[in-house]
Amino acid sequence: MNNAAFARAGEQVRDNITEIAERARDITSLVREQWDDTYHQVKKGTRRARLAALESMEGARKQIKARPLRSAAAVAGGAFAIGLLTGIAIGRRR
Repeated sequence: MNNAAFARAGEQVRDNITEIAERARDITSLVREQWDDTYHQVKKGTRRARLAALESMEGARKQIKARPLRSAAAVAGGAFAIGLLTGIAIGRRR
């Protein structure tokens, strides 16, 4: 009877290993599908962001060409404000 019990136990182990292998294949398949979907979504988002950035740059170029002095004044004002805030922040630390 021990031989029969060992045979049944061997079959159960074999069945369990087969079941685990099938589950692992299923999980691998699901992970691969999710990875592919995520990759394609990121790729689409990157394309959209790139196009939006290019459109914004083109709009900025047109605005600079239309009003170069105003654009230079805006950049100078922004640089002055950043410098002023940086100076204040550094001055408070000392």
